[in-house]
Amino acid sequence: MRRIVAGAVSALLVAALAPSAAATTPASPANDRRVIATTSQGREVVARHYGALDAPVQIVVIGQMHGSEPGGRAVVQELAARRIPVGVGLWLVVSMNPDGDARGTRANARGVDLNRNFPTGWRPGSHGTYYPGRKAASEAETRGMMAFLRDVRPTAVLSYHQAFDVVDISHARSEAAGRQLARYMGERASRVGCDGPCHGTMTQWIDHSLRTIAITVEMDGRVSGREADRAAAAVLRLGSWLGR
Repeated sequence: MRRIVAGAVSALLVAALAPSAAATTPASPANDRRVIATTSQGREVVARHYGALDAPVQIVVIGQMHGSEPGGRAVVQELAARRIPVGVGLWLVVSMNPDGDARGTRANARGVDLNRNFPTGWRPGSHGTYYPGRKAASEAETRGMMAFLRDVRPTAVLSYHQAFDVVDISHARSEAAGRQLARYMGERASRVGCDGPCHGTMTQWIDHSLRTIAITVEMDGRVSGREADRAAAAVLRLGSWLGR
């Protein structure tokens, strides 16, 4: 009898300490998959959805835009293995520049910096590190991401870069969420500029055209497993905060 009672008490303690089913949804395979674009070298840019498709808060997380900045990929992979809070859905894009990732270059295979190729504030420029392309949205990756974001209309878009180690709060619409995300990550929040205005960036376009939260998250030079874990937890906390 004592063994039966002890077992029952133990089971109750385990149930009490376990995460509430009402608070999270179990980690599970993606419930939607979309090919956003096919690159000039034939690689697919893919978005996968986790959590409820009809959740009121939907966050797009882009792990990599520049092929030489792979740190955010670990954050996306960590998020794919996490329990998603109820009321939150995640669209996860490991890389929107798989050609650049394969080459280890900032630009895509056509030599274009995708974060200078979006229409808002686009300006022509010479070939080099920040080459913006021959015209605005000249790249399949850019056009595909624009169409995808217009379709899913997310609550927020987080784009991971390296290596300024700061959460960018340049856009007024995104400042409160950016500061909150930085607090959860244990990082500083600041306005990140270029040598002069940044032209044709994705977050500029999102802020201007979609009028939603768009945050550039700059990780440090080398992203450890612990940092990826903390960054992923911060994304989920931000999702709950946005749905408050």
